[in-house]
Amino acid sequence: MKPKHNNLLTNVRITNPRRKKQIEEFVDNNHSVMHQYYEIIEQELSDAKLEQKMKRFIDKDPDFYDPYTVLTEIYDNQGKETEAFQIITQGFTRAMKRIVDFKGQFPQELPWGWLENRHLIRIIYQQAHDCWSLGDTDSALYLFRNLFHSNPHDNIGARNDILAIRMGLTPDYNDQFITKDTLPGCIDGHLSSQWFDKNSKKFTDEFDWWWKIVEPDE
Repeated sequence: MKPKHNNLLTNVRITNPRRKKQIEEFVDNNHSVMHQYYEIIEQELSDAKLEQKMKRFIDKDPDFYDPYTVLTEIYDNQGKETEAFQIITQGFTRAMKRIVDFKGQFPQELPWGWLENRHLIRIIYQQAHDCWSLGDTDSALYLFRNLFHSNPHDNIGARNDILAIRMGLTPDYNDQFITKDTLPGCIDGHLSSQWFDKNSKKFTDEFDWWWKIVEPDE
């Protein structure tokens, strides 16, 4: 989703007043629609049919969040920015309320390694990118940082986005890592890693804690 109007902003600092204690490790429940969703995504469907399928998944299980992101992309491609904003905000808000406490604290651990967590991480990550696209870097950093700190393995690559924002770059910064040797739409992971290694150590306030984990003897 690449929103064009900065009036489509949402509050990302969501709290759950009913949860009085921070979750130590969050592992989501198994969602029966997940496997059906993956089967549908592999099919070549028209936008109209795909939209219908995604809406059915949401009706059946509103706390499985991948269909929200698919609908958001469909609406955005159709120029329906308000609809796109509404559906991503709906899913994102539900996802956040599943994991945060009354102070808005993320779980201490939100591991990507559990397949059940990935749909939830993806929608939060998507919302962070949308905030960034709209120029709301404070909200984007808030979400990227929480995803990074709750999963230091950082399978989703939030640390690169944090660094890019701190360097004053735009959401298309990954274009610099696309080479003639990469597949269409893919980045060169080695170039990306080199870029992060070189530049992240300039931001000790942001990344020192992480370098101490990955390079404990240095």
